[in-house]
Amino acid sequence: MTTVRYAFDVIGELFFGKDFGFMKEKTDVGNYMKAIHEICIKNTIAGTVPSYLSGLTFPTLTLFCPSFRGTIEAIINLSVSSKTAMDRRMREIEENSDDRRDIIRKLMEISADRGEKVNFNTNHIYAESHSSFFAGADTTAIAMSSILGHLIRNPIAYGKLTSEIDTATAEGSFSMPIKYKEAIKLPYLRACINEGMRLHPSVGLTMPRHVPPGGTTIDGVYIPEGYIVGMNPAVVQYDKNLFGLDAEQYNPDRWLGAGAPQMEKAMLHFGIGTRICIGKNVRLFVSYIRNPQV
Repeated sequence: MTTVRYAFDVIGELFFGKDFGFMKEKTDVGNYMKAIHEICIKNTIAGTVPSYLSGLTFPTLTLFCPSFRGTIEAIINLSVSSKTAMDRRMREIEENSDDRRDIIRKLMEISADRGEKVNFNTNHIYAESHSSFFAGADTTAIAMSSILGHLIRNPIAYGKLTSEIDTATAEGSFSMPIKYKEAIKLPYLRACINEGMRLHPSVGLTMPRHVPPGGTTIDGVYIPEGYIVGMNPAVVQYDKNLFGLDAEQYNPDRWLGAGAPQMEKAMLHFGIGTRICIGKNVRLFVSYIRNPQV
């Protein structure tokens, strides 16, 4: 729970210029965490049904699953909360009450400077702020929990990492609080972060893609053009041909060898290509500065 509260406050600081108070109050402010939990369960079901049934999914679940009605309420609650947070931040920026360089300010500058040219207006900013509630905090917390959880259960790896951090601190390579540019220089920390995210991708749904013209063959099966295919990131991230015979085991040392660059190309937990997660850098930033601090 602590990682989720921390992640929500980070999103608040980065996006809206102010944390939500989760860590200070040590509680689920605004029931955001509960709402995300409700939404994830039902949306996972809705997100895996065939596309030709997608229009019937929500009405059917609402009619036959009373608990799903709570999900609708949760979605509305988060939508209202994100709009309220954004309206507050936009007023502060317009009134020049501070000079924080948060994401809302940057998006407003883009909209003002070249919004017409790139078709980016206030409605798009609202949409981005809405997405930060749904996709930012929860996935970041999952990554942090996996990284720390695997370290706690593996005392040898934990010892190696603490030794690396202690050495860097003694040599003056670390400041307090730790800076990202310092943390990324630690090879074993990087290995532990990669391994934690490899074993437990933050998103467990398929990543759909359209089959291109001419069709394609996957694992010996021909799939015609226009079909939608997808897979869970863990399918690749547990592949023994890519990550070794111990791919199902926690082993940060695998990332210290010559094959690390190739393995990084096979990490699909952020997506890949033009649809890669726009919050990738936020999650990595939090992982590198928070985990060694803990």
